[in-house]
Amino acid sequence: MLNFEQAIEKHPKDFARWDTHMQQLKGSCSSIGASRVKNECTSFRNFCGEENAEGCTRSFQKVKREHAVLRQKWESYFQLLRQAGPAGTATRPAGK
Repeated sequence: MLNFEQAIEKHPKDFARWDTHMQQLKGSCSSIGASRVKNECTSFRNFCGEENAEGCTRSFQKVKREHAVLRQKWESYFQLLRQAGPAGTATRPAGK
């Protein structure tokens, strides 16, 4: 997200560049099933197509919010995995 924010600051109203960056994020989100972030990426790309900087700005804020929610969910998930311990520690039931 930081790289994308820097691209927006360095290249104001470069809608083609913004769209390229957002397409990459959208593809990554699609591959992991992050549909809410993907949908916001699509909205952002639509605003790029209209060359609507204000719409892009509003949409990017939504992308960042959804990304933060996703990140928190992933962090919780991985914390649970760490607490469960390595899969190799499972034992066989007694008597088998």
